[in-house]
Amino acid sequence: MFFCLCFIVLALPLSIIFPIKCVGRKNLHPLKKQKQNFIISCNHMTNMDAIMLDIKGFKKYRFLGKKELFKNKFMSAVMRSLGVISVDRSKADVHAVKEVFKLISKKKDICIFPQGTRAKTPLIEGETAKEGVAMFSIRTNTPVVPMMFDRKLRAFHRAKLYIGEPIYPDQTRKHDKAYLGEFSNLIIDKMNNLLKGDDK
Repeated sequence: MFFCLCFIVLALPLSIIFPIKCVGRKNLHPLKKQKQNFIISCNHMTNMDAIMLDIKGFKKYRFLGKKELFKNKFMSAVMRSLGVISVDRSKADVHAVKEVFKLISKKKDICIFPQGTRAKTPLIEGETAKEGVAMFSIRTNTPVVPMMFDRKLRAFHRAKLYIGEPIYPDQTRKHDKAYLGEFSNLIIDKMNNLLKGDDK
C-alpha cells in the first residue's frame, strides 16, 4: 500500500526530474509472457538508481540495501515497505541470503547491484563485482537480466537504461564449483557489453 502511494505521488515528478530512456525493454517481454521471475543485475552509481528502476519498470522490485539504511525505526519501516532487504556488508549475512531465496521462491523479482556499493563509473571492473547474482541464479535456476545506466543520474540530465537479454544458468553445471566464477564473469561481461554496443 505504501509503495503504491509513493509510486502514484512520485513517479511523474521523478520521471521529469530524472529523464531516463529505456533501451531494450522488449527483452523483458518473453519473461513476462511466461510469468517468469528474474534477477536484475545492474550497475550502481547514485542513491536514485533503485527508485528509478522501480519507476521505469512500473513495479516493485526487491533490493539489497546496506544495514545503515535501517538505523532508526522510521527509516527501517520505510525501507522494508519499499521492498529493501537489509544486508550487513561486513560479513556473510546469512539472514539476507535466506530472505533472497525466500523471495525468489515466491516468484518475486530481485535487483542486486553486484559491486555491493556505489561506483564512480558506469563500466564494472570484474574484480569489484561479487558472485552473489550468479549464486542466486544458479541455485534457483532463475534467469538474470543485465541492466546498465549509461551515466550517473543527475537532475534534469538525460540518461539511458540499457536492458539486455535474459541470461540463463547452465543447470548441468550446477554442482561445478568452477562454474560460479565463470557465470559471474559472463554476467559482468554482458552488462559491460550493453554500454560498449555489443548487446544493444
